[in-house]
Amino acid sequence: MAKTVTVAIVGYPGCSAWITAGLLELFAIANNARATLGNRAASTARFDCHIVGRSRHPVRSSHGVRFTTNAIRRHYDASIVPPVWCESLTDLEVQAHRLRSENSFLASMARRSSILASTCSGAVLLAQAGLLSRRATTCWWLVNWFRRTFPDIEMAPDRLVMRDGNRWTAAAGAAYMHLALDLVREFAGEPLAAATAKLMLVERRRGSQSPFLVPHAPPQADSEIERATRYLRQHSGKRLAIAGVCRALAVSERTLARRFKATLGMSPLNYLQSQRIARARQLLESSALPLERIVEQCGYEDVSSFRKLFARQVGMTPREYRLRFGND
Repeated sequence: MAKTVTVAIVGYPGCSAWITAGLLELFAIANNARATLGNRAASTARFDCHIVGRSRHPVRSSHGVRFTTNAIRRHYDASIVPPVWCESLTDLEVQAHRLRSENSFLASMARRSSILASTCSGAVLLAQAGLLSRRATTCWWLVNWFRRTFPDIEMAPDRLVMRDGNRWTAAAGAAYMHLALDLVREFAGEPLAAATAKLMLVERRRGSQSPFLVPHAPPQADSEIERATRYLRQHSGKRLAIAGVCRALAVSERTLARRFKATLGMSPLNYLQSQRIARARQLLESSALPLERIVEQCGYEDVSSFRKLFARQVGMTPREYRLRFGND
């Protein structure tokens, strides 16, 4: 007889209605996809997925959508925390503070679950409850804030799904589908995961959220870093050496490196590269300039080296990026 895999969607006030419902339906689609497996269907695991909450009262999610909650079981194969619905970073901080009241409930779900997962900004709730491991991913626009707020957690912003032991996190928006398909693959095998993905028109070749990452915004609280980042942005199209930057700013290389690491979680050179890559992305999207000209305008000389750096940071070549995001 096929195993039944239990999955809990952790509902809470203000969670994303879209992703909460999407998770429920994805596991239901996985059950339907068993019928396409022929003789293997009877031995393939099926999923029992439902919503739980801190109480048995319906959960009021985003846009006033209400979800019925179920009785909490002693054990789950996986529990998933959907994102916080918010309209800005300030709004997220307000919501996260309010949702600290969910910490003990989240901790109890962690103890009941073989795998504890989150999607998008749901990672914030796990982090503030002390339930994340050392490495995680989250939505692209939260990465810099996450690094500053939870410096002990190593961000992997390029990853759509990050598995760190029994803590799984997913990136922004539709990455929840990749997380859920990975859970289907984990508990029911590749054939069912592939069949489910086909029914949902989700490509097996997964990309990265790197193309959507925004340049690091300089923090307003540190005037020294603000001055340094402004200088690097203004001169990012020129050939720069960090030693020369330090002389211009009258600061030692060691001090500048330490301040960048503490404030932005990266070195001055990595920050400069991120600004140059951001400029290159903008030119690839909005202009028909040849790559050689773009490379020059971004402060580089060697096209081959730039192409490798771009692919490493963005997850695709400049040509692929222009084809996907460029204006026709």
